Amino acid sequence: MMKKSLLCGILMWIVLSVGFLTAEEPGKSPAKFQVNFSERMRMESWDNAVNLDKNANDATVYTRNRTSLSLRWLAFGNLEFSVKLTNEFRNYLTPKTIKFKFHEVFIDQLYVKWANVGRLPLTLTLGRQNITLGEGFVVMDGGPLDGSRSGYFNAARADYRFNENHGLTAFYCYQPETDDLLPVINNQHAPMVEQPEHGLGLYYTGTFNKTSVELYTIRKNIKSTTKRPVESGINTLGARVTAPVVSRLSITAEGAYQFGTWGDFDRSALGGYFHLDYKFAEKMPLLRTFSIGGIYLSGDDPTTPKMEGWDPLFSRWPKWSDAYIYTLIKEHSVAYWSNLNSLYVSLLLDFTERMNLLLTWHHLGANEKNFAAFPGGDGRTRGDLLVGRLDFKINQFFSGHFLWEHFNPGNFYFKGASWYNWIRFELMYKI
Repeated sequence: MMKKSLLCGILMWIVLSVGFLTAEEPGKSPAKFQVNFSERMRMESWDNAVNLDKNANDATVYTRNRTSLSLRWLAFGNLEFSVKLTNEFRNYLTPKTIKFKFHEVFIDQLYVKWANVGRLPLTLTLGRQNITLGEGFVVMDGGPLDGSRSGYFNAARADYRFNENHGLTAFYCYQPETDDLLPVINNQHAPMVEQPEHGLGLYYTGTFNKTSVELYTIRKNIKSTTKRPVESGINTLGARVTAPVVSRLSITAEGAYQFGTWGDFDRSALGGYFHLDYKFAEKMPLLRTFSIGGIYLSGDDPTTPKMEGWDPLFSRWPKWSDAYIYTLIKEHSVAYWSNLNSLYVSLLLDFTERMNLLLTWHHLGANEKNFAAFPGGDGRTRGDLLVGRLDFKINQFFSGHFLWEHFNPGNFYFKGASWYNWIRFELMYKI
């Protein structure tokens, strides 16, 4: 409790101190307050997604409701203070044995953001905040075990703009197993990550004519626990490029190399993706974007003395599938994207300005065989994944989507592995 109070006290002291140092002269615009509220209502239904066993009694249907209330204080023009409270609870319709819980009210955001520090093009952000770099291939979600209720990092971040085309971001983050840094109402000790993690990184973004380039280096340390006694130190060097090919056709590619340690073993892993995107002319009815892409995330070869499996760093989120992250649970843990490859195509259709449909087909594979009880197969074909997502906007306050995913397993899985469907409906209210 003392640690929580101390952290809150430090943050408040920073707000008051920085506010005093950056106070504007009388007569200028007064401080502004912004209050935001959102209610996200979802219904999700799926079967067999975790174990691919059609005989298992694991049908799941539930509603999940996430409520968020935030206050943003724009003080003195270049100082921002933000706090956000969130609660998400589930009500299970199937199985009925899972009892209702109101769950936690937790601090989703609590940060101080100071722009133009010392009259320099430097912005500092300290506290609990969201961080997304690039497409979220390496940095997106700091707490994968709490699902989509939050994605925050306990972090310090600095952004420096050399000019309008070039910038550099530096960050440090610390992610404990449970939220023990700030107060929690109705604390359920919900897990955030399997092992305590901390990381730091540098991320450069630049634009050269019509080509954008991003370069990064990230260090992530994973501490050992009683349940998971293996420590890990991961260094990641990567790059992302987006460039035009011909009229209406562009390519995006990102790749990274990892080295370091995994327990007593050395680490050497590769990961990356690409996608070619063709944007149809606006006069074309319905058709908007057609994409062809590929994904490669290395797997571990058990016959070598190294760990070659790709570690998804801080990007364990449904980047490519909301359903398949559950199928990954028994291999390692939820949304642990590793030992995976894919060739995919997708098509974006615009029905109206307020409604579009994205269709995607993945042919999934594994780079290394896995002869464990699960997945239990003798091949490298994970299977075929179909995804359809319909997004709609009713008005400035209400929006939502309908998501359907169908997975048909291949020979990477045990003989007789069952296909599954995964369905979600969402309605979002924001003010």
